[in-house]
Amino acid sequence: MTSTYDRADHFDASEEQRTMPQHADCAFTVELSDSLPVDWEGGTVVRNRFAKTFTGELTGAGVVEATMFGTPDGGCAAYIGVERFEGTVGERKGSFVLLHSATMAAGTGTQTVAILAGSGTGELAGITGHADLRPDHTLTLHFDL
Repeated sequence: MTSTYDRADHFDASEEQRTMPQHADCAFTVELSDSLPVDWEGGTVVRNRFAKTFTGELTGAGVVEATMFGTPDGGCAAYIGVERFEGTVGERKGSFVLLHSATMAAGTGTQTVAILAGSGTGELAGITGHADLRPDHTLTLHFDL
């Protein structure tokens, strides 16, 4: 029996390196550029637009369109958002979209930030992954490219 791993032509190190998970750390600033409250019974809904600037291994600019909800007592909140990033990840230039979603209830929260598959352009075409977003305005992007 012959294993495919015995044949050198079945192993392409450059392909393996291209698909290995990678990460990029950065800091970012946020500037609220537009806010629109929406009448909503049972809570507050606000549509926001943010401009972000990234520095570090992820360098560039982002625009976030987000809708946020909160109960009057502050015990429950949620947001969803779409962010378009344009800049560089490491040495690769292009753009991609991040999808944000978060909920908080009874002091416990969840958050996800995912790269929209198929949204990458330029040298970032094909990028997939997610981000760990922290309250101190830093993030780690975990990605495959």
